Amino acid sequence: MARQPLRNIGILAHIDAGKTTLTENLLHVTGAIRYPGAVEHGSTATDWLLQEQERGITIASAAISCRWRDVEITIVDTPGHVDFTMEVERSLRVLDGVVLVISGPDGIQAQTETVWHQAARRQIPAIATVNKLDRPGFDDARVLADIRERLGIEPVPLFVPCGGEGEIALIDVVAGGVVSWPLDGLVRRQRATSERRAMTAAEAQIRAEALDRVIDAVASFDDAFAEEVLAGNEPSAAAIRRALRQAMARHACLPVLYGAVRFGIGVEEVADAIVELLPAPDEVRLPVTYDLITGQERGAGEGLDPEVAAAFVFKTEIRQRGERLVFVRVFSGAIESGETLLRLPDGVSCRVGEIDRIMGGDTEPTGRLTQGMIGGLPWPRDSASPLTGETLGGHALGVTFERLDAPQPVISVTIEARDEDEHERVHAYLRELCADDPSLVLSVAPHTGQSTLSGMGELHLALAVERAARETKLTIRTGLPAVRVRQIVAIEGAGHAEESDTWGGRGRVAIAVTARPIPHGLGDVVRYEAARPRRSDWREALEAGLRAGIGADGMSAIDVVGIELIVTSIEVSGSDIAPVVFRDAARAAVLAAIEAGGVEDAEPWVTLGIVVPETVVGRLVGDLARRGARIRGSESRGTSQVVAAEAPLSRMIGFATDLRSMSGGRGLFTMEPVGYERLDGR
Repeated sequence: MARQPLRNIGILAHIDAGKTTLTENLLHVTGAIRYPGAVEHGSTATDWLLQEQERGITIASAAISCRWRDVEITIVDTPGHVDFTMEVERSLRVLDGVVLVISGPDGIQAQTETVWHQAARRQIPAIATVNKLDRPGFDDARVLADIRERLGIEPVPLFVPCGGEGEIALIDVVAGGVVSWPLDGLVRRQRATSERRAMTAAEAQIRAEALDRVIDAVASFDDAFAEEVLAGNEPSAAAIRRALRQAMARHACLPVLYGAVRFGIGVEEVADAIVELLPAPDEVRLPVTYDLITGQERGAGEGLDPEVAAAFVFKTEIRQRGERLVFVRVFSGAIESGETLLRLPDGVSCRVGEIDRIMGGDTEPTGRLTQGMIGGLPWPRDSASPLTGETLGGHALGVTFERLDAPQPVISVTIEARDEDEHERVHAYLRELCADDPSLVLSVAPHTGQSTLSGMGELHLALAVERAARETKLTIRTGLPAVRVRQIVAIEGAGHAEESDTWGGRGRVAIAVTARPIPHGLGDVVRYEAARPRRSDWREALEAGLRAGIGADGMSAIDVVGIELIVTSIEVSGSDIAPVVFRDAARAAVLAAIEAGGVEDAEPWVTLGIVVPETVVGRLVGDLARRGARIRGSESRGTSQVVAAEAPLSRMIGFATDLRSMSGGRGLFTMEPVGYERLDGR
């Protein structure tokens, strides 16, 4: 049976592994663009923001489409910097497959691991391509061992590097033969020309051994394939690919390809693998749905009707035309220009105007989006557009998709403008940025009126302030970055609270809650052992009260992180109780539970991966010790040393400048949030 000619794929990687360069070359070989752009020249199709072009990094996820072998491929290029992990997370909600780009000389890096585990949590089928085979330091055995040990999945090479001096050559494990690209005389952005030849006897033996490994990895996932192998027959290329898809759907293996994408090497092979191995929208499990009335989880795809539109809003973005573009993925039915949909769960009606195919920073009108498609809905900036995490649905839709949870900010700066008028204009623009990026939070201290912008890192905040200043054409003063000190629960505690409806005297609500600490202060969890209220307004008020109890509403002196709240009892007397009673009872019960367990001040910690010349290691270790870091290990990589450490984020502010100074500009580092730890009294 013919497969649906549509793929929604994301390209994930550590910064500088070649992710955007691969995207550009895919667009080039598929004919979507005439020439591949260059990251360092700010000419790529997906890095369309001025800040991306100036800095040579991807800041925001971008969608763009192309066609290969009569299959429509929507590519979502995501940032590789840890400050923009939220962009990766929201993109994964709408992707059916991913391409993981690995730098051959560097192996698995910190953010490679992070984005991989984000995709693995959602069981998204993936292929990997090992890039930069033209650079010194590539060790195939080490890369494959890294994948196995650090990503926790079995690598299955579909090609075997076999090239000599002056060329890159790959043995095609599935189809047989050798594909080679001469490198002599090539300079940046020149396209290498591929040649296919027959294998030598030695190469045929290497291919046979590699094919056996592929067969062993996938045979147990396809009965027909296994029978063919047991009969002593060499399975066809089509049968191998079918079995690979079955294994990939269970996250049992990671097919590995190779290339040097800056020369176009291995790019067509990636395009072929996207079409042949990654799933079509109708081959993946639909997302979990939630009942619109009760809020209860229904299951994967439950309540969706092929005749009723259901789309997930995974991103909104201010565009240069003075509009907000709403990015959606359609999971059932179709969306057509001019129709009226509901913004769920609130049920607000909205009329769809133009419908666009997204092409990086540009759009093309399309008029209709059907099941499986990703597209954009332009909205006037001064109107109430759909928000990130909402469901857009037809009037008969009785379910919603899971909302998108933003990570809690870890670092803040104070914001000041010259006068009240400029202050309001700056605030208005920052509020728009926060609406587009839920990991960015603007707050105002209730007593002092001091404005604070909070985010995921120094770069995240610097870019937001820079963009606001540029767009408003105003001067914005910021304070020094400061980490967000929060509280963690010391031990488990239980609390109980009872509230009466004093307005009408129509009843009372009693709620009991247990609060438990989560190790390392990672996340917040709410579980219900008691049945939730039957009315949606009561449920929403209850959940708002639970959030308020830990300070998530920003209106409390307490700000707790890493807490599990277990609602053990809900007693309701009366039938027409005001929702605020549920909110107040829940908040009071949480505060009582936290007081019973006790709280301690905590600060964010980060993991560090630092690469420096071996001659600098002593100075680096001394600098880290002064910052209160814990060294976790180090390893040699050529003439460089890779140091792994953990440190309090507050002590790492300004580290980038110090590292450049001590290493003569040759040091590199990555930093990733790892949780919260108790303040040590510094």
